[in-house]
Amino acid sequence: MGVAKTDSRDREFLRALHQEKITAQNERASYVTKKLAFVTVLFGLSSLNIGVTLSEISRLLYFVPLAAICYDSYIMTADTRVKRIGAFLGRHPSSMAGMLEKEWEGFAATHRSTLAPLTDAALSVVVTVAAAIYLSTMQTAGYDRLSHIAFLSWLAISLCIIMVQWIRHRQLLRKIDCYESYYENPVMVEKLSYH
Repeated sequence: MGVAKTDSRDREFLRALHQEKITAQNERASYVTKKLAFVTVLFGLSSLNIGVTLSEISRLLYFVPLAAICYDSYIMTADTRVKRIGAFLGRHPSSMAGMLEKEWEGFAATHRSTLAPLTDAALSVVVTVAAAIYLSTMQTAGYDRLSHIAFLSWLAISLCIIMVQWIRHRQLLRKIDCYESYYENPVMVEKLSYH
């Protein structure tokens, strides 16, 4: 099969795709910044003198993993969009990307940083464990076995969700890195589409 020609509608689509990639990169950076601000505020609450002790609002700490998981979802979704668009623009033969951009996309896919997604998940784990440690120190003498089981279940479920999110994100990135357009390898594309 030959390389498909690019008509005006395809060119407009590819321009929009470039813009979408930039938008997704900005969204990802914004979510990372918001998550870091959330963590900073969370850890800074104990040092502030706002007239309310942290022990009075400690039950709110049970929502910390939920907030971290939500931020991670947004960060990973934006990151996946960036990588998916980059792979398409860098590998599709009709892409308007120049040779340098295509080479960059191939280089980026080959030398992908595994530290960035791990850092997001690690920060979520640290925040969750810190909240759990603080909550466990706030337990009163009348703390019963059922409450202890509920606490441990909350902690285990929160950590499992964070890890499953991270594993799923890594799987998606690997799948994106294996992208080959139909024009490059029609048999491989058909095999990938069945999995």
